[in-house]
This record gives sequence, C-alpha cells and structure tokens, in this order.
Amino acid sequence: MTHNTLREELKSFYYYKSDDTSHEFFKKCMPEIDKLYKEGMNPYQMKMLQYEVIADMFEPVVFANSPFYHETGTIVGRSDGSRSSRGDFHPGGWTYFKNEHLFIDQDPELWKLRCRQGDEGLYLICGPYNDVGQHYALDNRPILKGGLSSIYEAAKKGLETAKEGDETDFLNAVCSGMLNLKKVAQKFSDKAKEMLETAKTDDEVKYLTMLYETAKRVPWEKPETFYEALCTLAFMRRGLGTLDGVGPNSFGRLDVDLYPFYKNDIENGTLTKEEAYDLITRFLIVWDTHYDHDMKMVGYSDHELENTYVLGGCDLEGKPVYNELTKMFLQATREEKIIYPKIKCRFSKNSPKEYLDEVNKAIISGTSTVLLQNDDGTIPALIKAGRTIEEARDYLTTGCWDVTTQGTEKYDHGSYINILKPFEYAVHKDYEKMEYVGLDLKTFDDAKDFEDLYARAFEDVISVFKERIRVSTLGGQIRDKVEPLPIFSSTMQGCIEKKRDYCNGGMKYYDDFLLCIGFPEVVDSLLAIKTLCFDQKKYTVEEFLEAVRNNWEGHEDMQIEAKHCPGWGDGSEESNTLARRLNDDIHNYLSGMTGTYGGRVHLGHITYTEIRWWGEKTRATPNGRKNGEYISQGLTPSRLKKIPSVTSVVNSFAALDNESMGANSVVNIIMSSNNMTLDICEAFLRACAGTAMQSLQLNCTTKEQLLDAQKHPEKYPDLIVRVCGFSAKFTSLSPDWQKEVLSRNFYE
Repeated sequence: MTHNTLREELKSFYYYKSDDTSHEFFKKCMPEIDKLYKEGMNPYQMKMLQYEVIADMFEPVVFANSPFYHETGTIVGRSDGSRSSRGDFHPGGWTYFKNEHLFIDQDPELWKLRCRQGDEGLYLICGPYNDVGQHYALDNRPILKGGLSSIYEAAKKGLETAKEGDETDFLNAVCSGMLNLKKVAQKFSDKAKEMLETAKTDDEVKYLTMLYETAKRVPWEKPETFYEALCTLAFMRRGLGTLDGVGPNSFGRLDVDLYPFYKNDIENGTLTKEEAYDLITRFLIVWDTHYDHDMKMVGYSDHELENTYVLGGCDLEGKPVYNELTKMFLQATREEKIIYPKIKCRFSKNSPKEYLDEVNKAIISGTSTVLLQNDDGTIPALIKAGRTIEEARDYLTTGCWDVTTQGTEKYDHGSYINILKPFEYAVHKDYEKMEYVGLDLKTFDDAKDFEDLYARAFEDVISVFKERIRVSTLGGQIRDKVEPLPIFSSTMQGCIEKKRDYCNGGMKYYDDFLLCIGFPEVVDSLLAIKTLCFDQKKYTVEEFLEAVRNNWEGHEDMQIEAKHCPGWGDGSEESNTLARRLNDDIHNYLSGMTGTYGGRVHLGHITYTEIRWWGEKTRATPNGRKNGEYISQGLTPSRLKKIPSVTSVVNSFAALDNESMGANSVVNIIMSSNNMTLDICEAFLRACAGTAMQSLQLNCTTKEQLLDAQKHPEKYPDLIVRVCGFSAKFTSLSPDWQKEVLSRNFYE
C-alpha cells in the first residue's frame, strides 16, 4: 500500500503554508487576548482567558487522506509546541510573554550574572532560570484510561474542598483547559463534516467519516479502539502546545500503552493486522512530514522536532516487552524511511533476539534513526536516584536522550554543566574571566603532585555545579507567578490531588538532573599532565601548561605526546581508574546537595550540538586539543584518541559505576558496515548491556562511504546518521557538519 497521496497533501501544507498560517493567526489572536485582559488578573485567570480565545478563534486544518485530527494551524510545522521555537511565536505563550519580565525584575543583578555565565558557556538552561518551554513529557495514560472528562470531573470534585487562592485558581484553570480541548476537538469534527460534502475519492470519504465521528467524542470520552487511542495521542501532541504553549516531547511507550486497544480490536474482529499497520504507517507519516528532510542543517538544531516514543524494554515485573506493535512500528519506520518521531529502543541482556534483530535491521543498512537505551545501565541508576522499582522499569527516554519516570516529574532537561570551562580558565590562568562569571578557581602551575592538582581541578569542577544550583534557586522560585501549566499538570501524578500546578509543588519529584559537558577532555587532560609531568617527569607543570596556553605552537612534539597518553575509552587501567574516580567523586558530591526546588541532584553526561558551538569557544586543553576544536559528546571518547577497537570503549564503560548516572549518559559509536551482520550487532548490544553505558547512538557506515556521499549525494538519498540527539540525512548536513561527523572515531 502506497501513501504518496497522504505525503503530498501533508507536504503541501507543512512545506509551504504552515509558517504563514501560524504567523497570521498570531497577528490576529494576540490583540484579541490583549483586548479582553483585565489589569490584576492572576496567571491562572490569564491562562483561562488564553485557552478560551484560542479555542474560539483557531481554524482547524484537516487532511482528507489522514484519519487523524491534530493540526490547529496556530504553530509552525517545525515546532514541538513550544511558545517560541526558533523565534516563531504563537498565542499559546501569551501569559508567559506578558509575565516573562518578572524573572528579570525580581533581581536585575542576578539576571545579568546569569546571562554572563550563560554567554560564556558555563551552563545551559532552556529558559531564564528553569526549562520553561520545552521537554514536557505529557502523560497520556490518564486520558487513554478515562478521557479528558475524567480529569475534568476530578478537578471539579477537588473544588469542593479547595482553599481560595492557588488551589481554586488551579482547579478552575484545569476545568477550563479540559472544556476548551473538548471545543477544539469538536471543531475538527465540524470541519470534517463540512469537507465530506466535497470529498473526491473513496479514501477521502472513509477517513473524513472516521474523523468526523470520532472527534466529537474523543478524547473527551476515553478511547475504546486502537484507532481512537492513536487519535488521542495525535490530538494531545498539538493540543497541549496550542493551548498551554509548551511542547510534549514523547508519545510514551507505544507498544505498552496501545497494546490493550490493539489486542481487544483483534480479538473482537473489528481490526485486522493489515489495518492496524496502515494506521501506524499513516500516524508516523503525519509527523515525519512536518519538515523537509533535505533542508540543509546549518544551525544549532535545524533538524530537531523533539518528537519521540519508546519501544521495548521491560514491563513492571521486569519481563521483556516485544509484541506485534513493537514489530509494526519498527517495520513501518524502516519501510517508510521515517526520521520523526524519533524511536527510543530500550534493550537489555535479556532482550529477545527477534526484537534486537528488528531494531538492528535499519541500523546496519545505514539508516540510523534509533536511540538505543540500555535498561541494565539505566534502571539501577534510576533506583539509586530514588525512584521505585516499578517507576524505574517503566521509564521513558524522551527528547534527545532525557530519561524520566512517567507522570511523576518534569525536571530541567537540557541542563548542561560545562565542567571543561572552569578547567580551561584555570589552565589559562584567566582571572579576568573568573571575575566576570563570579567564580574563584584554583590554578595548577604550582601543584606539588598529582593529588594536589586533582584536588584543585575537582574543586573547580564542583564550583560550576554549585553556582548553577545557587543561581537557579535564587531566580527560579517564581515560575508559577509567570505561567502555570494547568493542562500539562492535570495529567501528572499528584497535581490534582494536591490541588497545585506542577510549577507550584504539585508533582511527586522535584530533582535536578545536571548533565556534564567535557568529561572526556578533563579526564584526558589530567592523564596527560599526570603522565608527562609527574610519572615521566619530562616537563614541569608550568612548562607543559605554557605550551597549552600557546595553542601548542612551537610545541608540536609535546602536543603529539599529550595525544598519545592514556585517555578515556582506550580501555587502559590508567584511564579507567581516573574516569571512575572523577565520576564517583562528582556523583558523591552532588548526592549531598539540595536541588533548586528542594529535591536531590543527579549526575549525567550528555552533549548536544555544543560539541561544535561550545568547542569553538574553548581554548586549547592539555589533552592535545587546539583552540576551537570539537569537544566530545557526552561520554564519547575524544576524537583525538584514535582508538582502533570498539572493545576498548566497551571495557571503559564497564569500569564505571552504572548506578552513578541517574541523569543518563550518551556515547556515539560508528562501527564499520563492512561485513556487519545482525548477529554481530546483537552480540555488540548484549556486551554493552553489561556495562554502565546508557544511551547509545550507533551508526553503521564507513568513512569511505561518507566521503563518497559528499562527492555523489545523488547516490545516497537515504543514508541517515545519528548526529547528536537526532538523525538526519548525511547529504542534508552542511559541509561543516559533515566534517564533524567525518572527524569521529570509526571502529572496526
């Protein structure tokens, strides 16, 4: 069955009309909300006003060849729903835009410091002091179980005992949100009924009828069928962004959550496997056509849509999950060359071979659209982080590689901590920059021995964690005064029961997940100093660091020696021991800290496109790296270390404590496609499962193939690589990004 008609209909809107439609609605809707705004409204009342005006004014976009209803025309195609994605604003952010100044007004000097620290690349926050716009893992399960009406009734009942103020304001806003989502769905039904009068084909009549009959009930009423459950997920994907102004970045565990609907339909004879597969394929195509895959990737996140779902893993009892839906989603993705939604495939040493083979078919054929998440490394880390065993087994990997337990938390995803930056300041004795960002760092030239130098470096590393928590704690406490999120909060455990928005203490967990950038560079730099200055005593620390400060110019032999010292990922005892020590020391220190909102603090190692953007702003480091060169992605070994065997990398991860990284970690590995088989790939994943490796971005290709694709792109229209947190066609990458991929380690 071909789906060209559907693809072309979707492309005609998302490639050519979506942005203009959204921009026009913004210009038309925002003044109307402003006109109805009354001075003194609290943020909950503002959200209710926002909900009502948007729901009244929007015009639904219905695709005649799709049975799903989702497109409100208020958000640009490449946005996940965030109110200001890539500078494209939509009315779902009206309340936030109105109150955003409060973050600055509360303490202008703190804001200036936060901006200086961010501009210098000490840390990244996806918002002023908190992640306020993206990475929202909406829990669809309450809606799948009881529909929006069940949430409405729970909030209405809560009002009977709610206290005046935040409690009643929150619950009233939840009721408003549910009723306005119901109105939005009804408008889709009305639009489909109108379009039926001019339907041209049998397929159009079929899909418009399905849409018309379903949208007037679902998701206000709970879905009863597999199709209705898919409609619920599609509707909430855009509905949350349209009204609440934030982007949901996961559909959830589709082969777990949808399987009861599928099984019931099959047993009742109301759905065939072929019909289910067609629905899955059409569902995936809807999201995959939100942007042009051939568009050149130049900037920070040009090919990022923050749209994901999870397959595989285990159930609440720890038994492997693999069923007909798992296979169908993987097959449809492979056959249709789907890049979005991104698939997060959980695996373990106990994963069925058939499941791993189904996952690996696309990877070994050069279409790497899967993030592999190791249950054996992740579940113990989540339990150590304070999650119950059931919550840990039921975890999601969302966004790029963010691990979260379902319906219990919304932490600051993308909260990067650049431990290489204070290390750089100390190496280069940049006292001016230290003062500029408010850090008092130890320098290294007069270190008595390696233990003295390590202690100084560790204190510098910890200083940026402490400063990040200090600044976000001081500045982030007023987020509920800026913009609550009643619709999002209503699906999260605890919020309706506590009668509080997630921004105001409603959820179960409020931990900080802080993600290291630069760990491999710091480890390798410390090893180079230890080896050349203290073990071999070839240079004094001051001599060696002076060469680094000169960007190695005139010291090329010394630079080569630094590159040939032991380093992270080479599997050596020296590098494994130091990496384990530094990771454990950071983890242990963070475990004793109190987070931004009174919760715990957890460690991770993840890097997005900062591997280029922050690398370009980082001066030479003692591991042999020169000014502006790339930095490593998460725990990926430095590309300066030409490690020939992937076994060395696996052995290095086996040396780390798999319970120490509750905030997740990522490694990027390129294995040769020459002679690669499903059996070899399966064996490799099972070997990885026995280590502390968590998120694995696996590419199967060769440098020769990529170089040929540069010269002859027409020969490789479907060569897809994992870039960093997302996949893209290699031929769509700019020359600079192609160069970055080609500079990585290629393992035999």
